[in-house]
Amino acid sequence: MPQAFRHPSARLALAALVVLLLGIQPNWLPLLNDLRIARQSSSLTPQSLTAIVDAYNRQPWQPDRAESAGLAALATGQYAAAQVTLQRAAALKGWSARLHSAMGDSYQGLGDIPSAIDHWQQALAADPANAALLTKLAIAYEAQEQYSQAQTALQTLVVVDPDNAVAQYRLGVLLSVYNPAAAPAHLLLAAALDASVKPFAESLNQTISAGLDAKDPADLSGVVGYTLISLQEYKLAKAVLLNAVQQRPAFAEAYAYLGLAEDRLGNDGLYAYQRAIYLEGTGVQLNTPSRSLIHYLLGLHYRRLQQNQQAIAELELAFKLDKTNAAAAAELGSAYTETADLANAENWYSQAVLAAPTDASFWTLLAQFYLDHDLKVDQDGIRAAEQAATLAPDSAAAQDVLGFAEYLNGHVDLAEPALLKAQSLDPRSARIQFHLGLLYLDTNRPTQAKTALDAAVALGAGTPIATAALQAMARLGTLP
Repeated sequence: MPQAFRHPSARLALAALVVLLLGIQPNWLPLLNDLRIARQSSSLTPQSLTAIVDAYNRQPWQPDRAESAGLAALATGQYAAAQVTLQRAAALKGWSARLHSAMGDSYQGLGDIPSAIDHWQQALAADPANAALLTKLAIAYEAQEQYSQAQTALQTLVVVDPDNAVAQYRLGVLLSVYNPAAAPAHLLLAAALDASVKPFAESLNQTISAGLDAKDPADLSGVVGYTLISLQEYKLAKAVLLNAVQQRPAFAEAYAYLGLAEDRLGNDGLYAYQRAIYLEGTGVQLNTPSRSLIHYLLGLHYRRLQQNQQAIAELELAFKLDKTNAAAAAELGSAYTETADLANAENWYSQAVLAAPTDASFWTLLAQFYLDHDLKVDQDGIRAAEQAATLAPDSAAAQDVLGFAEYLNGHVDLAEPALLKAQSLDPRSARIQFHLGLLYLDTNRPTQAKTALDAAVALGAGTPIATAALQAMARLGTLP
């Protein structure tokens, strides 16, 4: 792989993962969720359902009444009951595409995806241009990791419904793994059709274009894998990274990212990190940022396992190798915080902003550290918060730290606008709701305080924020 290409691709991937791994992620759900089978709320009243079932019970030999009873049960989530009457209807008049489709829906509702696929396939055979069936099958195939079948279903779907941006995007994602040269056409179309898809489609398309230009199949698989991780496509990332290391067994960076993909899937990625470290030690040519990256990702692995001492060793080595690796410094700040070594934590969070002085995310983390531990709130804490908000005025996290810093410094008139802006940017943040609740408590607005603290408890269920919100609510004398 040309050295000039390897360096920028690794740096680009690391920059994308900084956003992902610090939890400051794009405000979107994975698009696969948007392609899911949408179950509309049933308009059937209990009385209507009872009437349909009664009609069937009076004339169980009538196939249409059996079918109606099955569809009614399906619409109200009674999947096992639906299967009984749908099978009865099929026995009376034979299987139709509609019955197969409904039976597939019932199996899907019961969690039996292979049986659902079987019935949907039979329905599709009778109605091959049915967009709803193609969508259901594409989703189910992906869930079962039957990617070739998913690709086929999506290829048919985009012919039937070419303006379906999500289908175009999903097809582009799959093709990025299995036929990269064919992916850009679908990704570009998806980006043009839907602005919400555009940044993700363009990111993947740029990666594929760069990889194709390099004319190195292993490198192409590697950079696609890196980008798929940043897009939270962990299963597909694993598949393409395995392909990368098969094509180039000494591809240390790809092994490191393979470890990350395994970790994100809930597996143990240590085998892949160890292989990357072994390759680093055998003299495989790696530039310094790539070596730093390997140790950084291994450090994250140990952080996930709460093995902070091992994590600290790897992360410190990562930063020693590349002092521009702000993500490693910030992760060290978090690790030292968890070991109650606040002096070292402060030092490393400060190193992060020195390494990336124009990145608001690191200023936000530094400010949160000071505010959460009531350290230098009127000095470095407020300055870090102000810098975060200046660099990222539309970041909910940055506005939150600014508002909370002003609150802790007694500047309620400055705190409230910042916290309200943060809330408008991210209304589902338990932290922001908690901070607003505290402000309302201290300004004698109990009704607004209770609303905000209730939201903090609900949104942060099981977290320290929820516990703190409950404790604050006790000041109202109205525990929920």
